[in-house]
Amino acid sequence: MEASAGLDRRQLAIGAAALGALAACSSVETKAQRPLSVLVLLADDLSARELPCYGNLDARTPTIDALARGGALFASAYTSVGVCQPSRSSLYTGLYPHHHGAMGFGPIRTDVATWPELLRERGVFTAMVGKLDVDPLGKFPFDHLLKSVDMPGRRDPAMWGGHVRDVLARANGRPFAAVVGLSDPHRPFDEDDAPRVTDPERVRIPKALWDTEGTRREYARHLDCIARLDHTIANALEELARAGRERDTLVVFTSDNGASFPFAKSTLYEPGVRMPLVVGGPGVKPGRRADIVSLLDVLPTVLDLGAAPTPRLDGRSLARSLFEGVESGRDEFVSMQTENNREQARPARALHTRRFKYIRNLGPDMPTVSNVVGHSETWESGKVAARKDKAIAERMKQFLYRPKEELYDLESDPDELVNLAEVPEHAPKLVELRERLRAWMTAEQDPQLAEFDA
Repeated sequence: MEASAGLDRRQLAIGAAALGALAACSSVETKAQRPLSVLVLLADDLSARELPCYGNLDARTPTIDALARGGALFASAYTSVGVCQPSRSSLYTGLYPHHHGAMGFGPIRTDVATWPELLRERGVFTAMVGKLDVDPLGKFPFDHLLKSVDMPGRRDPAMWGGHVRDVLARANGRPFAAVVGLSDPHRPFDEDDAPRVTDPERVRIPKALWDTEGTRREYARHLDCIARLDHTIANALEELARAGRERDTLVVFTSDNGASFPFAKSTLYEPGVRMPLVVGGPGVKPGRRADIVSLLDVLPTVLDLGAAPTPRLDGRSLARSLFEGVESGRDEFVSMQTENNREQARPARALHTRRFKYIRNLGPDMPTVSNVVGHSETWESGKVAARKDKAIAERMKQFLYRPKEELYDLESDPDELVNLAEVPEHAPKLVELRERLRAWMTAEQDPQLAEFDA
């Protein structure tokens, strides 16, 4: 498509200087020379598998791809919870939801230290531009705060470049830690009319979804928003280079949770909790990291840049992985789901290992509550198709009603289509992971351990 090719070329031209500068600084190795500033580019509702650098064949993200080639790409990065507010609360505290207090769409505890509080006492200028989505606001005293609700044209790539330029001017050469909470690719996909660069007839639909015309139209528009997101990131990196701050700044690209489709956002399936995490900047050793990491690790990593004492957090610093290529040593991670929206809780826990995933649904008799049910073309078109297609009808039923236990082999079944929990030959693995998850919940004093044992 000529229009999309032109868009890709423009994005590459905009971001090339900044990305080249980031790559040129990659020989820095000593801790004293590590970058003292960080720019976090936080997407809204984006899973790893929607990006070409993670294997997607239809998305158009030349800037993100280039950042991944020149930096560190974490192949197995998980959010602690697959929905926005508790996920962001964990990002800004380095703590699991049951430790910071926002299990769902509620406030964190007042005794929990946050990103701006911890960095301000270290003399770092803190800024937040865009979607914040945490509570209470007083616990997040950024030196500069501009929320997305106060931003007209909040999906305009040029506008975001201007906001990054303003943040860098306010930092005025000082070490800074800035989060840019981007609006794409969150629904509604037609907001501000992203350029149509994806052909619905040719797009490859994820195997977890049903292939209907409605799904194709909606998924194509989702990918269009991702292309616009990439353009926004290119503008942000251009401003970083223009200010000369690429020489001392770590660039972190990630997302809060997966896309708003069935079996993604507000679930513990891979499209809901497996996030992109790409990091570039001075001293970062390029390459793919295979170990399991988490968004909980971002704050400890940022604190580690300044070599200051770090409080006890659930996350761990990725500094050695970034600058020395040493893996984090984590072979498993637990993610949780407690509240799908502000109206109904449907708790679940998932234990992720390098190969297997075990999900324990703590309310298996409760139907799933999700904003994609009744509010998306994918769901509505599926309902129509299910009248004649038994496979689609069964798949939609699987989304609404989950069994007590789920077990998936992510090597042979990355789309999590075959639940092995009732397959006799996998019974030993089921018991092993069940016991490991229960042990974690016991050690963590998980408030829903009683539901696990029920």
